[in-house]
Amino acid sequence: MSKISNKTHDGKHPQQYIDIEKLHLDADNPRLPENIQGQNEAELLKSLYKGFNLNELVDSMSQNGYFDEEPLVVIPRNVPGKLSKADISSTEFEEFIKKDTTTFTVVEGNRRLAAAKLLIDPKLRSQLNIKQWQEVLPAIIDDLKLLPAIVYPKRSDVIPYMGVRHIVGIQKWGSYAKARYIARLIDQGKTLQEVETQIADSQGSVRKNYISYKLLQQARDEFDYDTKSAEEGKFSLLILAIGQGKIKRYLGLPTSLKDTSPSAPVPKEKIKSLQNLTSWVFGDDRNSPVIGESRDITDYLSSVVESPDALKHLERTRNLQEAYDLSDGEEQMILRYLASINSKLQTVLGLAHLHKTADVISEVEKCAETAKQLLKTVKEK
Repeated sequence: MSKISNKTHDGKHPQQYIDIEKLHLDADNPRLPENIQGQNEAELLKSLYKGFNLNELVDSMSQNGYFDEEPLVVIPRNVPGKLSKADISSTEFEEFIKKDTTTFTVVEGNRRLAAAKLLIDPKLRSQLNIKQWQEVLPAIIDDLKLLPAIVYPKRSDVIPYMGVRHIVGIQKWGSYAKARYIARLIDQGKTLQEVETQIADSQGSVRKNYISYKLLQQARDEFDYDTKSAEEGKFSLLILAIGQGKIKRYLGLPTSLKDTSPSAPVPKEKIKSLQNLTSWVFGDDRNSPVIGESRDITDYLSSVVESPDALKHLERTRNLQEAYDLSDGEEQMILRYLASINSKLQTVLGLAHLHKTADVISEVEKCAETAKQLLKTVKEK
């Protein structure tokens, strides 16, 4: 079996069939937890197996082999300096990627590669303590040993494809993975505008993701905030929050995110606000989150942060509903509560004659005593 076949497709980048032993998982995969990035291949495989639901891919590949219609996207490792700027269609570059010693990093398709590696290698399964495994026909194993791949010269060349596919496209990554990918591109020297242009983002999602990521970095630097909970699925709530005008003012952010300083989005005098927001959205080492879903931000928190009384109540009690009820002032809260109580009592009044039990009578007496004291309080001079 040849290491790389000569088969190509009509396009800018050749499709090769590459021996699976020459294909390696991406240690910079944006979807991996930060503590896993940069680890060796065994740790990467373990993380993908435990955290990325490979079973559905394993089930499919064990029956069908690898679908050529879904090629991996790869970049060659250790490209010689003289070839780093060569055209991918050049004879020299083509010869390099077909050498037996050339290996590749898979930048798109890590889950598929991990599933294929596990299917063909019992030793890898043993290392991961996988006890039960379906039978795989020899023909399927042979098929998985040579995988279709689109070759790009270097990682930066894949940015448009990855961005359109996973940031603004139909197979989007999770919010935190997108933000981390964008941040890495900018750390490598690209501007926000360049990233937006390359991935055809006209909705401002690149900027919102990036600023939200920098907010978390600032929280980590300023008050040692543990960002793990943000990585695990609630990051989109932070993105939503910084899109609300009232919360922007609470954090001291400019009205337009274009005017935000990425190095330190929140000014020093508003760090306490950032600490509150991260705690409310993600929780902290002492408290559970206050925010459970997106409407808690749009319907409640936005109003709370504009009311000093409501804000103090939320800081003291972490009860978002009570704080929201205070956001129009105490008198309006009292009127709302009284109207709600009176409505419920009227409903009970229509049914109470059917339930003249001791328990019901006892509760009615408590209500009467509370109402008596309430009336006395509001009529006192």
